[in-house]
Amino acid sequence: MSLEVIAEIAQGYEGDFKLAELLTMGAIQSGADSIKFQLVYADELAVPSYEYYGLFKSLEMKVEQWESIISLAHKHQRKLYFDIYGELSCNQAKDLGADGVKISTADFYNTTLVEKSIELFDKVFISVAGVEVGELDSFLEKYENQTNIIFMYGLQSEPTPLSESNLRKLTAYKNRYNHIPIGFMDHSSGDTKDAFYLPLMALASGVDYIEKHITLDRKLQIEDYISALSIDNFSIFIEDINRLKESLGDGKLVVSKSEKKYKSVSGKVVVANRDIELGETIDSKDLSLKRVDTNEFSPFFRKISDVHGMVSAHKILKNQGVSKENLCKEN
Repeated sequence: MSLEVIAEIAQGYEGDFKLAELLTMGAIQSGADSIKFQLVYADELAVPSYEYYGLFKSLEMKVEQWESIISLAHKHQRKLYFDIYGELSCNQAKDLGADGVKISTADFYNTTLVEKSIELFDKVFISVAGVEVGELDSFLEKYENQTNIIFMYGLQSEPTPLSESNLRKLTAYKNRYNHIPIGFMDHSSGDTKDAFYLPLMALASGVDYIEKHITLDRKLQIEDYISALSIDNFSIFIEDINRLKESLGDGKLVVSKSEKKYKSVSGKVVVANRDIELGETIDSKDLSLKRVDTNEFSPFFRKISDVHGMVSAHKILKNQGVSKENLCKEN
């Protein structure tokens, strides 16, 4: 199965280059496939009078610092994505060589940003939480020829209650939009087992991407830590994902070699209920289905109806498996 796990740093770097570097290295060492930051320019997000404008301003980093971060990720063969919020961050992400960008629900209706992102990047993640199905249908009709769109679902609260995780929506999205990749954004509390279990449940629904927050240490209470796993736990999380995704198979309704072997070895075969003499016409009442010592190449019949009315070519002993060699044609 093709699955990409995104280590979501979001605003967890707090505008500090050294912290951004440490988190990037932690995501790499944990085994994440890719890393995502919010590429924040305050004036793209809010007016100066907005409550959190100062916070957004503090997250701005120099271009050369971002160049160093993306170089570090690429050096270790990791993809690096950015959340973007306007023309400046979109252009900056492109100039930096980002592997893709994400459009938040807040910018779902920002047609200019969406179209430019689709034009510039190989991957465009679209957050669909809070967007009506009819709007998503119209969105995909408009961009029906695009192959770089990915829908990401997950309600973002601090943290998201279990009752609002709504994982069955992932299956519904997979069924309705089976021509595009679907991803899950987990925002359960990082200090609970749910932070491990919910992504694994999403994995079973066949998602293509899992996005999970990462932080240096939850005790530090760095920005965006609430839904995050610490680096050591993120490593365990990745190990669980990689181990358990092997259990999913390809989903095709085809009987595997292992299934055929099990069925052949453990399945019941036609046996005689009594000694059947040479030349007797065999009736179904003379037969039963039972297990005998066999293997996957066993010649024994599996259905009583296939033997009923046949004539014995040899004496068949009670509890002996019935094969073609024991039979003549019908009388």
